[in-house]
Amino acid sequence: MTDASPSSTATSSNLAPFRESKSRRDEQHQRANNLISAVTSKLNANSNSSSVNSPTIGNDIGISACSVRPLTRREVSTLEGPGCSCKCEDWSKVLVITTDGVGSGTDLSAELRGQICTTTFAGWVLLGVNIGNSTSSDDSCGSPLKPGVRRNDLVSNCILEPGCTVQGNTFIDRTHVCPDASIINCGSVTFASDSSFADEMEITIGAESGGGRDVRVHVESTLVDVCHKLGMGSQSTSSSHFHYNHYKPTKLIMNTICRNASILHSPMVTCVYLSPHSSIDAATSVSNVILLPESKIAKSCTVDAAYLQWKATITTNSSVSSTVLMECSEIGPNSFVSSTVLGPDSHLSAGECHHSLLGPNTNSHHQSLLISVLWPLGRGNVGYGANVGSNHTGRLPDQEVCAGEGTFWGLGSVVKMPVNLCDAPFTVVAAGVELSPQRVGLPFSLVLSGTEQDGGGGLNQILPGWVLQSSPYTIARSEAKFANRRKAKRHAWYTGWCIIRPSTIDMCWHAREELVKAGNSSLSSQPSGQNSLERARPTIYKSESIHRLGQNYITENGRRKGILAYTNVIQLYALRGLLLKVEKALKMCHKSFGDEVAPR
Repeated sequence: MTDASPSSTATSSNLAPFRESKSRRDEQHQRANNLISAVTSKLNANSNSSSVNSPTIGNDIGISACSVRPLTRREVSTLEGPGCSCKCEDWSKVLVITTDGVGSGTDLSAELRGQICTTTFAGWVLLGVNIGNSTSSDDSCGSPLKPGVRRNDLVSNCILEPGCTVQGNTFIDRTHVCPDASIINCGSVTFASDSSFADEMEITIGAESGGGRDVRVHVESTLVDVCHKLGMGSQSTSSSHFHYNHYKPTKLIMNTICRNASILHSPMVTCVYLSPHSSIDAATSVSNVILLPESKIAKSCTVDAAYLQWKATITTNSSVSSTVLMECSEIGPNSFVSSTVLGPDSHLSAGECHHSLLGPNTNSHHQSLLISVLWPLGRGNVGYGANVGSNHTGRLPDQEVCAGEGTFWGLGSVVKMPVNLCDAPFTVVAAGVELSPQRVGLPFSLVLSGTEQDGGGGLNQILPGWVLQSSPYTIARSEAKFANRRKAKRHAWYTGWCIIRPSTIDMCWHAREELVKAGNSSLSSQPSGQNSLERARPTIYKSESIHRLGQNYITENGRRKGILAYTNVIQLYALRGLLLKVEKALKMCHKSFGDEVAPR
C-alpha cells in the first residue's frame, strides 16, 4: 500500500489464513491426483484380466482409507436392470470407491440400486457408494435430497465420491465431486483438456492500451500484495513480508466441488474450483473460476476468469471477466466488470468498471462508469451517472485516473483522463462537474462548477478544506461507517486506518503552506509605494499562483477559509496527540508512585 496505510506490513499471523487456504486447496488437488492414480492403476491391471469376473480390492491409497475396485458382473447387471436403467459401453472402466475398506466378498448391488439410476457413463468413472444405504430406487430417484447419481444424460471421466449428489444434468466431464457436494439440474459441467486454468492469473489494470500495468494475482491476494507489485508500496517495506513471494501457483487438472459446495440450475460451467460452502446457482455461464468458502455466483451471471474470496458475491445479470473479488466484496446486480481488482468490503452494482484497482469500502451502487481508475485506498463513493475515466478524444485510451482516499464522485460528474487526486483525500466532486486532466493537492476539498461572476475563465471552483470546515460530520460518520462495514476479517490488519492520521495531516500542512505563500506573494508583487490598506489581494487565484489547484480556481475568501480549516485540523490533531501523551505519562506515574506523586 502506501504510507497512508500505517499497518501495511504483514506478519505471519496476518498471512496465516491466506496460506492455510492455499494449503487446503493444494491438499484437495493432491487428493484428486491420488484418486486418478488409483483409477489408472486399476484400469491397467484390469486390461490383462477379466476384471468383471474377478473383482480386485484397492489397497489403501493414502486418502482416508478409501478403496477402489471394479464392478462385479452382478453389480453391472443391477445397474443395467430395470431398477437403475444405467448405460455404459465399457463397464470395466467404471470403478467403485468406498470409505470403509469393504472386502471382495461384499456385494454392493443393493447400495447401487438405491443410489444410482438413469445415467449413462463413458470413459472412466470412479463411482462412490455409501455402504448400508440400500433405499429402493423408486424412492431415491424421486428425492432430490438424498445423495446419489440420478437422471444424468452423460457422465464421463469423473470422480463421484460417496455421499455426493449428481442429479438431473446433461453432461458432466472431468469433475471431482466430494462427499456432501452437489451438481443438480445443470447443462454441461466440463473441464477443457488443454486448459491452463490455475490459481494465478495476469490482469491488466490502468491504461487500457499503450501502457497498462500487468499484475499477477492469485486467489488469496491482498491489496498489499497487488499494490506492492504495482510499485505503490513503501520503498522501506521488505518484500519478504508479502505472501506472493512464497506463492507457488497450481495448475488444476479437473473441476473440483468440495464438501457442501454446489452447482445448481446452471447451463454451462467450465473449469471451476468450489471450496466448501461455496455455490454457483442459476448462472448463465461460468468458466475459469475459483470460489473460496461461502462465496457465490447466482442469478443469470456470465463469469470468465475470476477469483472470489471468502463471502464474495457476483449476482443478478452481471458480466465479470479477469477480476479478483476480495473478501466480502460484491458485484451486481446488472454490472459489467473486467480486468479489475475489487478490494475487501467493496460493492459495484448497476454500472461498469474496467481495468481498475478499487480499495476497501469502495461503493458504486448506481449506474456509473469507471475506466482505468487506480484507487488503492478506496473508501469512496460513485454517484449516479458519474463517468470517471472518460476518454472520448479520439486518442488511444492510454491514460488513467488516480483517485484519492474517500473521493466522492458526484451525480453526473465527468472526469477526463489523466486526473490525479492522490494528494486530495476525501475531496467531493460536486454534481455535474466536468473535471479536465489535472492534478489536485488540496485535501478535504469541494470542487464546483465555476461561475461567470467570479471570472474563472471557464474553470471549476475549488473550496480547500471545505469538508473539514463545513461538513465535519462527514468525517465522523465515515469513521463509524468504515468500522461497522469492515466485515473482511482476514484483511482487517491493513484496512482499519483512521482518516485523520499523520499522512493526511502532512497533506493538509503542505496545502496550507501553499495557500499562505500565494497570499503573501500577491502582496509583495504590488508596488511598494502603496500602504498595506491600499494593497488589494487578487479576487481569484489560479494554478499559476497555487500549483496544487490543478485546472481550477479559488477566491480570496476560499483561500482564507482553506487556511483556517487546515490550521484547525492540524492544531486539533497536535493537541489530541499531546493529550494522549499526557494521559499515558499520568498512568505511568500512578502505576509507579501512586496518587500522592501524580494526583488525578
